[in-house]
Formats: sequence, structure tokens, C-alpha cells
Amino acid sequence: MKNRRIIDYLAGFFVGIGAPIFSIAIALDNYPMLADVGDIGNPAWRLVVMRAITFGVIINAILFFTAINFEKDRVARGILLSCLPSVAAVILFQFILR
Repeated sequence: MKNRRIIDYLAGFFVGIGAPIFSIAIALDNYPMLADVGDIGNPAWRLVVMRAITFGVIINAILFFTAINFEKDRVARGILLSCLPSVAAVILFQFILR
């Protein structure tokens, strides 16, 4: 039973991590010139990355509430935990890398 709990947490975590990665892949597909820029200091690059991270967090919110709706609380906790790297990225881009 304990193994099942850990698997549920990990499943939620990996699903939640996949959403921002998916959104960044979509952003790079829509803006192929960003792969050539490669400069974090470029405002256009930061704007698109911030939008991609925000889109990933919105997907995570939808997944979180869907998991809650289906009474998968441990999966929902894993999804919520996976939002921490996105929060760290937002803090990094908005406040540290100015």
C-alpha cells in the first residue's frame, strides 16, 4: 500500500513537470528564432519563456483540479509539488535576471 502512495505522488509529479516542458516546446515551435538567440538577457526571449511557463502552470492547475475531482488526492499533491520549479523559474526570470 505504501508503494502505491509513492507511485501516485511520482505520477502526479511527472505529469506536472511535463506540462511546462510541453508548453516550452510549443513556444519554441511557434517562435523558431528563439533557438538561435540563446541569450537569456534578451527581453523577447524572456517574454516568450515567461508565457510558456505561465501556460504550463495553467495546464497544471487544470490537471490538479481534475485529479481532485476524480478523488486522486495523492496525484493532485504531486502535481502541486511539480509547480515549485515553475515558481522558481518565474522568480529567476522576473527578479534575479533583470
